[in-house]
Amino acid sequence: MNPSRASSFEPDGRRGRGERGSAVVTALVLLFAFTAGGVIWLSRDVNRVITNRSAAQSIAFQSARAGAQQVDVGSLRGSGEPTVVLNEERARVEGRLIADELFGAYGVSGTSSMTIDGDTVTVTVTIEDPDGDATATGSVQAQTGP
Repeated sequence: MNPSRASSFEPDGRRGRGERGSAVVTALVLLFAFTAGGVIWLSRDVNRVITNRSAAQSIAFQSARAGAQQVDVGSLRGSGEPTVVLNEERARVEGRLIADELFGAYGVSGTSSMTIDGDTVTVTVTIEDPDGDATATGSVQAQTGP
């Protein structure tokens, strides 16, 4: 055996025996690091989507409730059976006011639209997000009390 080459080998004749398995360890560390990063990113993204959907539902319902509370008082005070008649102009103004206020409170931006059908107010809210918009609808029917 050539003495100059013998120094680069381990006593048993294999080169680099002390570094055996370091590539596997490096690969596993990288695999776990990327997996952990992916899980953290996914949980953050899913959390935002769920939060936006919940906020949209809340804003839609509260806006519809505010609109349904705008009853024309004269329709309730008339003789005979009281009927619920909504003041549509006030209902739209109050529903929009509440929606805008709640958009600000939740720290989101979006749009809302309201339809009034007799004594029922329906509001559709869309929260705009770069990863996907969240849309919800809330509907409230104005009723007379006992």
